[in-house]
Order: sequence, then C-alpha cells, then structure tokens
Amino acid sequence: MATEPRIIKFFETTLRDGEQTPGVNYFPEEKLAIARALADMGFDTLDCGFAVSSPGEFECLRLIAREVRNAEICSIARTHISDIDRAWEAVKDAERPVIHPFVGTSPLHRQAKLGKTRAEVLEMARTAVAHGRSLTENVDFALEDSTRTEHDFILEVCEAVLKEGVRFIAICDTVGYALPWEFGQLIADIKREFPQARISAHCHDDLGMAVANALHGLINGAERVDTSFNGLGERAGNAATEELVMAVRTRSANLGLDVRVDSTKIAATSRLVARLSGMQVQWTKSIVGQNAFSHGGGIHQDGVLKDARTYEIMTPESVGLSAADRRMYVGKLSGRAALDDQFHKLGYTLEKEQLNRAFEMAKLLLGKKKTLEEMDLRYIAETAAQPTSPLP
Repeated sequence: MATEPRIIKFFETTLRDGEQTPGVNYFPEEKLAIARALADMGFDTLDCGFAVSSPGEFECLRLIAREVRNAEICSIARTHISDIDRAWEAVKDAERPVIHPFVGTSPLHRQAKLGKTRAEVLEMARTAVAHGRSLTENVDFALEDSTRTEHDFILEVCEAVLKEGVRFIAICDTVGYALPWEFGQLIADIKREFPQARISAHCHDDLGMAVANALHGLINGAERVDTSFNGLGERAGNAATEELVMAVRTRSANLGLDVRVDSTKIAATSRLVARLSGMQVQWTKSIVGQNAFSHGGGIHQDGVLKDARTYEIMTPESVGLSAADRRMYVGKLSGRAALDDQFHKLGYTLEKEQLNRAFEMAKLLLGKKKTLEEMDLRYIAETAAQPTSPLP
C-alpha cells in the first residue's frame, strides 16, 4: 500500500526577508495586496515584517493582521524583551498571530556582532521564547547562521527553547554556505536528538543552492520551509517560493512530499511581486521567467509542437499561464516547424515548397537582425507564397 505524501508547511517571507532586498520598499497598501495574494494561495504563515524596525513597519504589520484572516501573521523580533512586546502588539489582532524571535548562534555572530558568550546567547534564546510564550502559544525561534555554528551548541539551543515550549525551530543557512547533504544531515541530527522538534528550513542562495538545501532539509525531517517569491531576499535572495512549490508538486512521488498551495496562482503572484518590488524576473528564471515555457532550438520546437511533454515537465496551466504562453522563438537556430507554427498563428498556410522558401528567407534575414517581428513574418509568408518570388 502506497504511503501518503507528507504535506509540508510554508513560512512565506516575501514581505519580510523579500523586502530586505536592497532597493525594495513596499508601501502599506502594497504589502497588504501581496499578503492577500499569498494567503489566497494557501500559504500557512506569512512572515510580514520586523515590527520594531520602524513605525511604518509596525503599522504595516498591524494593517495586515487586521485585514488578512486566512493565514498566520508573523513578526520577527530580536531576543530583546522590548522587541518581542512590539512584535506582539503589531500582530495580536490577527486571527492567528505568531511572533518569531531570533539570535545569531555562530562563533562569528556571537563574537563580532553580539559580543556574547555561548552561555549568554543560550540564555537570550531561552528567555526570548519564555517571554513570547507568556503572550501567545505561537512562538517560533530562529538560530541565525546555524550552518556555521558548532554542532553541540545547536543542540543546546534547541533543547533550551524546546523546554520553553517553542513551536517551530528555524535552522538557518543565513549566508547560503551549506552544501545540500550537509544541511540535510544537520536536520537529521536534530530530529534524531529531538524527535518532537518541528523544524523550519531557512536557506539563502549565495552559492545557488537554496532550493536544493531546503529540499534536503525537508526530506530529512523538516516540516516547514521558508521561501520568498521570485527568490527575493538579502544578497542573492532566499529559496524561491515558486521553485519549492513546483519541485515538490512535480516530484511528489519521489520526495514523499506534497503541498497544499494553489499553484495556478503562481504566475499572477510572481508578477504582482515583481511589479510592486520593482525587481523584474530574469527571463530564464525557473517557473516564472518569460522563457520558462519558450523554445528556441529547432529540435526542441519540433518536439514540443508534436507533444509538449518531450521538453516540458510542467504545463503552463499548472502555474497559472495558458497554452498561448508557450512561445516558439523564431531565431537562427529555429526549424521549419516553429516557423510554420508562427505562420499558422498569423493566419498563413504555406505548402511544403513555399515553407522551404520562407525558411531560407528567414535564415537570410536573421543574419542581419537578431529577431523576427510580426511585420517580418508577414512579409516572408506573403512573399514566399508568390510563385516566382526571388530570395532577397
């Protein structure tokens, strides 16, 4: 009997870590629009901001907490009591409020940033969770820079916050340093030591491995993953929400995992985030890039036109696009099939010899310009259809 896939949870951080992308600054109504879109997709917890960072951020959090009712609304906080109180004030009106203290645990963070000993950092973590728990049951805690922290100290901190009743422990590859198998092993070690621990995997993309690291964390026992739409976030960004959703959805049987997220709203939410953040998506970006369902090589184009599954492992419809978003790029590497397809879309039907003539014309023209526009295609089709049309 087949085992049912394990449903993973999301800590969606487009509105907090995503806004820490240099150059991004959401206005309150923009933050609210993104929060509504994320909640409507079915994400579990929305990491909406850092309440103590500014009066404007506090008001944004309070607005979202009061207006968005179909998701958990979270504010992060340092381990300072005043930070935690401010976070609680910001989100307490939410239907499901969450506060999420954090502290740097690595030797570098302890010494260079905090000026604290291991014992002091341990007590900061314990006290933060204890105080948070006096306000709400929904207290998560993050070990910042976990992947550069001594293994035994990670276990000490986990034990301390678990005793205080923490809900989720975020294990953070804050600087994108880990290799996938290292991160997976770290999660496995924590789960072996503390089977009751609920772990969230927070991974950055400095070495381009955020999604791989997060997946290794999930298959080794993490129950939740921290992600950001379009991969926004500090430096090279966070694990991309759209990539995690579709990786799990597409390879669910192999991973033993699944998601309860409406993937057909991915494209619309990605575009909303791109527009409001001002950070446009790279054309070759997985899932949501303009070229994600575009084809340029003749062999690929011929295969896709015969059966899209030859070169597509997802359908455009699965992420909220349509068949019309499957583009055949007519360039110097394209074949006759793609050219004929473009002609048909423009209302032209060419016989075999006419298509051959059109193909030669297109290749000659592409030696002089990079792309063919609609005007070029119409001219080529109409010229090639003439019985005696010479090549230019």
